[in-house]
Amino acid sequence: MQATSSPRREIALAWQRFVESGVLVEDVVREVIAASWQRCRQAGVNPYGGKGPLLPASSLEARRKKNAELIRLARPFMEDLLRVVGSGFIVILADAEGYLLEVAGDPQVAQNTRELNFVPGAHWVEETVGTNAIGTALKVKAPLQVWAEEHYCRLHHPWTCSAAPIFGPDGSVCGILNMTGPCGLVHAHTLGMVVAAARAIENGLRWEKASRELELSHNLLASTFSSISEGLLTVDTEGRITQANGAAAELFGLTVAELKGRLLPQLVANPARLIRALGGGAGYSDQESVLLTPKGRLHCTCTACPITGSDGRTQGLVITLRESRSVHRLAGRLAGYQANFTFDQIVGSSPAMRAALELAQQAATTSLAVLIQGETGTGKEMVAQAIHNASVRARGPFVAINCGALPRELIESELFGYEGGAFTGARKEGRPGKFELADGGTIFLDEVGEMPLEMQVRFLRVLQEKKVVRLGGREEIPVDVRVIAATNRDLAREVARGNFRRDLYYRLNVIEIHLPALRERPEDIPLLARYLLANLKKRLGKPELELTPEVEEALVAYSWPGNVRELENVLERAAHLATGPIRLEHLPGTVTGRDDAPEIGLTPLEEAEKEAILNTLVRCRGNISRAARQLGIGRATLYRRLQRWRLRPEDVVSERHSVSQ
Repeated sequence: MQATSSPRREIALAWQRFVESGVLVEDVVREVIAASWQRCRQAGVNPYGGKGPLLPASSLEARRKKNAELIRLARPFMEDLLRVVGSGFIVILADAEGYLLEVAGDPQVAQNTRELNFVPGAHWVEETVGTNAIGTALKVKAPLQVWAEEHYCRLHHPWTCSAAPIFGPDGSVCGILNMTGPCGLVHAHTLGMVVAAARAIENGLRWEKASRELELSHNLLASTFSSISEGLLTVDTEGRITQANGAAAELFGLTVAELKGRLLPQLVANPARLIRALGGGAGYSDQESVLLTPKGRLHCTCTACPITGSDGRTQGLVITLRESRSVHRLAGRLAGYQANFTFDQIVGSSPAMRAALELAQQAATTSLAVLIQGETGTGKEMVAQAIHNASVRARGPFVAINCGALPRELIESELFGYEGGAFTGARKEGRPGKFELADGGTIFLDEVGEMPLEMQVRFLRVLQEKKVVRLGGREEIPVDVRVIAATNRDLAREVARGNFRRDLYYRLNVIEIHLPALRERPEDIPLLARYLLANLKKRLGKPELELTPEVEEALVAYSWPGNVRELENVLERAAHLATGPIRLEHLPGTVTGRDDAPEIGLTPLEEAEKEAILNTLVRCRGNISRAARQLGIGRATLYRRLQRWRLRPEDVVSERHSVSQ
């Protein structure tokens, strides 16, 4: 007993000397305790006090709620400590600011320490109660045992406290674990037990954080997986589906539960590329794939990304599936396959134009095929776009193709697409045709009368069966397409001449709309001219542009062989030339009747040229594209020649045919 009382007496004397004179006996007082005593003296702590100030009950409850996780994790270890040391001790848990949260242990010790306010809610830091294990451990951020007279306040001298900081996952102190008992019961191993318990609590906090983060990551992954609009699958090395989102299940026509566990290669018509990727081959993107579903075969684009383990080996695949129809629609929007015009933008109040537009609006309410007939430049495509935009297919693609502008050898691949390697120069991944791109929308076939007879057979089959087979392929691809055709030729006459199939003509000509030529509706010319000029004013930034009465009269008097398109070109020319109102001199001589380049008549060479052009037109039955190819000139050049001679292709053919009769 004497061996233990002598050091205590020395510390007691050192404490007495320090509180009375401020002089430290350095070889008796530990450095960490000495530094704490000095801080307490500077802070004005009463060495003969030592009662901790208490929080209001509501503030204590708020702190306990804030530290609920720490309390929950610490309680079992506090109980373990008490079981090991037996009676005579209490275990305290404080928060990161030194407020006591939990006190448990020997009731008698708890009663004795209650006189010091050593209870939940007390603020146990150096500034309030002097040197103590809880407050000083918070200061130095290290485990500490404060023994008897090492406490700065005299009321604490009967006690020995052993405290260890609890560090959170971020490395900051989040609490203090402390064990307090009478001086005579404490031994050197007490602090070690407290430190071990504090470390165990720290591990619990780290595990809790890791568990939360893992759960958050899982929930985030699951939410992302489910929210993606594309079909998403994961498969293991055998190709067995381990995860699937709702979009993938919908593509296969199954529930997510039904899809999981199935072998993906058995659900795909062409699994070779998939099997290679599973075997360690490279992944692939946007490759066509055919899914085998309970409702039949479904065409998709497929992307497969390998999942690799730490050893670099393939552990499975992440598969993305998108129905080809949606891909084609996206491609169509990016490629401009959409209709821009509506009926509100079509100008015309003449009886003939009103009748045509009323019929077009009625056609928009149906899904029937429409044949629009009219001269070049009358606005056939504009009416076709308006029909599409007023129909239930308005949100689908509008794909236009000019049958007269395509070389014969490309028409088939343009309309129906081709498989990779189908012909020299074909893209290796193949390409969808215009029918596939128009799926769910409208396909507009301009100059349909120019379609070669051999193509008309295939085209008719597509209309009947609603399926296409790509060039070089065998797979039938369902398509849901509305057809609007247009021509500047008399298709009935072409049928009679054997240039157009009768069955196809009747397929296309369910609703026939005839657009009048501009010369057939002269009352619309001023309306159209003002409408077109208003757009030119905005585009050119020329608000002063106006039509003089003389110009309007000249426009009405002209025959307009090029129809609305020619009127638009004439006005654009005049708008660029004019610096104020548009006058007669701003119009070309062909419109005003004056000669911009006077001529005394055609020279023999010009006569020969005219005769050659007219004879070629007759041989080509008025087909401008075919005649231009045979003459070796452009279609625009041929049109200019005919306009110069005030002739129309159908008039030439009709006149010469009558002469031959």
